[in-house]
Amino acid sequence: MLRGTEAWFTEQHRGAPVLLDSAHAIEAMIDALIAADPLRTTAQLISLDRQRLSSGWPDHEFLVGVGAGGQFGILCYSTGDEGALIPDGAPTAPVATYMLNTYPREFLEPTEVPIDLVREAVKEFVLSGGRRPTCLEWREEPH
Repeated sequence: MLRGTEAWFTEQHRGAPVLLDSAHAIEAMIDALIAADPLRTTAQLISLDRQRLSSGWPDHEFLVGVGAGGQFGILCYSTGDEGALIPDGAPTAPVATYMLNTYPREFLEPTEVPIDLVREAVKEFVLSGGRRPTCLEWREEPH
């Protein structure tokens, strides 16, 4: 049985992250990002179903950002083994800045994807126990 994924995207979530354990909870989180303050357009997701490192820290991170107007977004899947991966495809801008709880997160040569694909990828991540979504192709994030 899956335990779900913890999500942080507001100050209130620092001590009490949102638990994503259903398609409904995932939809609610993305809708909240669409309606959010422009300084909080990105969520950090950590699966509770993956093994932790010996230090106790997660071995992964999944960032989910929603662009202005809620029509598109950005995804970044990171692990120690694979590095940081973003959706493959033609870059949509030289740089895109998304806000993670008032902190800017810049993506170089980002490939922003339609919001429906963002929703699908988050559902796949959560409901697969934290695996990298296969509903899209990935490439290494430029640094």
